[in-house]
Amino acid sequence: MRELEDGIYSEPTDQNIAHLIDDYVKKFYGKTGEEVIRVRHNIWAIREASYSFNIIVTSLLIVFDAILFEVLPEQKAGFFEELLSLNAHRAKTSKLCLVKDRIHLRIIRGLEDFDYSEFVAHVEEYREIFPDIREQLLNKYYPEDA
Repeated sequence: MRELEDGIYSEPTDQNIAHLIDDYVKKFYGKTGEEVIRVRHNIWAIREASYSFNIIVTSLLIVFDAILFEVLPEQKAGFFEELLSLNAHRAKTSKLCLVKDRIHLRIIRGLEDFDYSEFVAHVEEYREIFPDIREQLLNKYYPEDA
């Protein structure tokens, strides 16, 4: 998997997998009112009520990716310790990670046997934990933005 300068993944993707994920996206978001944009043949940008995330399909993986914070806080040591604790106790299939000084919430999974029920579970996990984790960290480490 190669990441381009603008952060978009570029890699050959099996068209059948791309169509399958497109069907899942359409089925799930078809009548909900959330904004869904197919950015590339293998990338969907989804804007939910309180956050947005991307679904990225490569030749081997599906990645659900949401940026929690664009910059690191002043108190990095305590912040990273809390991220590790949240990974262990709050996150389920998703994980908090650092990518180019940004904090992401990601789910990375192989494509084999990926079905619609798992797609729904991942979206619902984001809906459940993203706002709570963001608010918890925002209040503690980014009080000027809270």
